[in-house]
Amino acid sequence: MEVKKNYIIIPAYEPDWRLIHLLKELNERLNAVFVVVNDGSSREKDEIFCEAENFAVVLYHDKNYGKGRAVKTALSFIKNQEYAGRIVIADADGQHTPEDIALLLSVKEGERNLLITGCRSFQGEIPLRSRLGNQLTRVTFWLLSGKWLKDTQTGLRAFHSSLIPKFLEISGDRYEYETNMLMTCVKQNIRIVEIPIKTIYLEGNKSSHFRAIKDSVRIYMTMLKFVSSSFLSFCIDYLLFGFLLSLTSGLGVVTADAVSNIVARIVSASFNFFLNRNYVFQYKGSLLQSALGYAALALSILAVNTAMLMWLVRDWGLGGLEAKIVVEVSIFFVNFLVQKFFVFKNRPVHTAL
Repeated sequence: MEVKKNYIIIPAYEPDWRLIHLLKELNERLNAVFVVVNDGSSREKDEIFCEAENFAVVLYHDKNYGKGRAVKTALSFIKNQEYAGRIVIADADGQHTPEDIALLLSVKEGERNLLITGCRSFQGEIPLRSRLGNQLTRVTFWLLSGKWLKDTQTGLRAFHSSLIPKFLEISGDRYEYETNMLMTCVKQNIRIVEIPIKTIYLEGNKSSHFRAIKDSVRIYMTMLKFVSSSFLSFCIDYLLFGFLLSLTSGLGVVTADAVSNIVARIVSASFNFFLNRNYVFQYKGSLLQSALGYAALALSILAVNTAMLMWLVRDWGLGGLEAKIVVEVSIFFVNFLVQKFFVFKNRPVHTAL
């Protein structure tokens, strides 16, 4: 018979005494095992973690590895306990109330292939960087996954322990791990349910250890790689287009633009296919299938690209090089979405729970 036990994971880096207050309240309210991970905090915090050991199992990192690694350390510990049950991940800085943590733990377990997240409303006085950051992340997540979530940066999450093996395989040691967890759920058809929780930012969110530039780069890495790939391909396309334009100038303006655009596009598209398949989307499916899909996309874009280019040159009087830039910018996001969701879409692998 399966023995059930619930767990609360709290990653902690340089916490204050709010961690202890949270643990005390949770102990009074919930029947669960509390797992605190000291993610390489300074020795000045030893007293806090020593006190935390009265309420929780405290695991230690020898240095600061990041929230993602701390969560995986706790999941590995729970996996070795051989008890099944609900797991909740919460923050140590007081932004998640005991009531909301208890709420996620109490949601009726109708299925195991499920991730429950605490969804903040972002109403009222919210720090500007937090408001803008969440807006940007939710749009980026939608572009990357095709799923719209109201709160992609929430750290309050709940799931069944049967998902531990999958979540241990997710890449990322810092805040990008949380985004990668959501992406994994979408790819593997793990349902995501958002539950409204209180929106709390203490002292302008000063306690957050989110590193605006470094962690944002990690979170948006797929989009950044696609932008880089597209930029390199555009450079090849643009330079080759200009070179061929000088060679074919005797054919007439419209014909020279069309011929140069077609040849340059074929070369740059082949280069772009190689980069996107192997490095951007890391597609593992059939080479032939992806090549045919990309070829169909490339031909469609080439037709639209050339038609727009001719229209801008003939009817609007733009020069070929200027028109080329306008056209490429216009079709960038369409190109990304089609490649992401059709050409290089890795099919989910279904496993029995």
